Amino acid sequence: MEKVFVSGGSGFISLHLISKLIQEGYKVRTSLRSLDRKQEVIDAVEKEVSTEGMLEFCELDLLKDEGWDEAVAGCDYVQHIASPIPTSHSNDYDVVVKPAVNGIRRCLEAALKNNIKRFVMTSSVAAVGGSNHKNEYDDTDWTDLSMNVAPYQTSKTKAEKFLWDFMEKNKDKTDMQAVAINPSLVVGESLSNDVGTSNLVVKRMIDGSLPFAANICINIVHIKCIADLHVQAMTDDRAVGKRFIASTRHIWFPELAKLLRENGYNSPRIELPSFLVRLYAIFDKQVRHLTADIDITRIYHSNNAKNILGWKPRSAEQGVLEAAAQIKELQKN
Repeated sequence: MEKVFVSGGSGFISLHLISKLIQEGYKVRTSLRSLDRKQEVIDAVEKEVSTEGMLEFCELDLLKDEGWDEAVAGCDYVQHIASPIPTSHSNDYDVVVKPAVNGIRRCLEAALKNNIKRFVMTSSVAAVGGSNHKNEYDDTDWTDLSMNVAPYQTSKTKAEKFLWDFMEKNKDKTDMQAVAINPSLVVGESLSNDVGTSNLVVKRMIDGSLPFAANICINIVHIKCIADLHVQAMTDDRAVGKRFIASTRHIWFPELAKLLRENGYNSPRIELPSFLVRLYAIFDKQVRHLTADIDITRIYHSNNAKNILGWKPRSAEQGVLEAAAQIKELQKN
């Protein structure tokens, strides 16, 4: 039975991927920053599949060398998902960019040493259109780091570029293959009680903490589609050496609020003019980081996923509603 190493096992995407891998018959070893969260991960994954004899754990830090070789040893594939996500308290270069780049370096070096068959990296559309230099993007586009780019977009871009540079430099030393997945905003039900940062917009719209719908465009994709695509990227030879934007559609905040209202949620009815949103952002840190996206159309096209892998994503709107249902249920408890 083949084994897959999944870094960052407690995350939103990781939990769904671990579940999918076990369902597909793979054993999984996953890393946590602290093994104190081991039972939390087991409980989450076992909502969908038994982990008995199929899931093991190790403790790793993106900024420390210790343990990476041992974590990857005996595995056939690597799914590298672990990467820092900025918060209003940690949106700076050292906290976000350094762990992302050093983490993938450590993971790649361990994979190379242990003769991994294929290395799949979870990148992001932040590495594609994070510099806001045009309105529509495909798999050939890259965030332009010469522009004023935020730390998170910088982290994803530098980490993915490190992947491809590493593969090029070591092409004569290894048969290891590489693939990158570039999801947009991933929505859907979390397997844990932490709904994740991807579902934060939905959460704020239905809990009243975002009382208006700004003229902001986001791109969304269902979490189950992302788990499926990660497994296909690992097993399908057509995926080798390519990056895959994974995005189902773009949606504006007012349209998202309307979708929620039409399905029984108390979401914002007010569409605030952009100049007032910028004023409001002075007092709300979470709104502040969205102001760069006001009035900007940004559309990501999943050309490689659809044309090469035949990817047929499920409804992203359904993912929004599944996230909303979970958030509402958690609010009761």
